[in-house]
Parts: sequence; structure tokens; C-alpha cells
Amino acid sequence: NALYEQACDGGDMDGCGNLGFQYDTGAGVEENDTKANALYQQACGGGNIGSCRNLGFQFATGTGVEEDDIKANAFYKQACDGGDMISCFDLGVQYANGAGVEKDNTKANALYEQACIGGHMRACARIVF
Repeated sequence: NALYEQACDGGDMDGCGNLGFQYDTGAGVEENDTKANALYQQACGGGNIGSCRNLGFQFATGTGVEEDDIKANAFYKQACDGGDMISCFDLGVQYANGAGVEKDNTKANALYEQACIGGHMRACARIVF
């Protein structure tokens, strides 16, 4: 925890994201969604794609923030565009369910295919041929 905090304080966005994950999960620190989300915001803004995905999840589930599928989708898209295949899958699920977007199975399927090609196997099971 102290090393991640030191790294984050020094501007290392991976350190901020990892510290956020610790607060998110209670690993070595007391669980604190507010701190986790603030660290995820900082890390995502600094280019840490995993933190963008984590923010998407936080907003999609209302964990430590007010549930907001539109914000969730923006973070999922940012992470997906950055190459995070889990986020491409999650964004596909949002389109399939019409969560924060107009339901669009064609878009969902394209995102599942992108994630599948990128190695996310759960997405492969969702592709409709």
C-alpha cells in the first residue's frame, strides 16, 4: 500500500490505479469506494486504461457513486478504445441491454466480436452469427 501511495504521489498512474484497486477491494487497507473512485479517476485521466474500466464498472453498478450508465459507457468506451477487451465486452453488454444507450444488438455484436478477436473468451460466446 505504501509503495503504491508513494508511486501515485510521484505521478505514476499505475500506482494510482493499483492503490484504487486496493481501496476498492479492501486488500491491505480498509475498503473505501470513495477513495477508490477518486484514485481511479486520477489514474484514468492519466492514461491508465484499467482504471477507466474500473470506473465504468463503478458507475454501472453504483458502487461508491450514483449509478449512471451514460458515464459507465463513456469510461467503457475510453478503455475499449485504449485496447481493453473486457471493456469492449462490457460496453457490448450495455448495448445489448439498452443500458444508457439505445438498445442495439448490431453494435453489441460488433463489440463482442472485437473483444473475442482480442482474446476475451466470454465475448466469443455472445457473438450472434
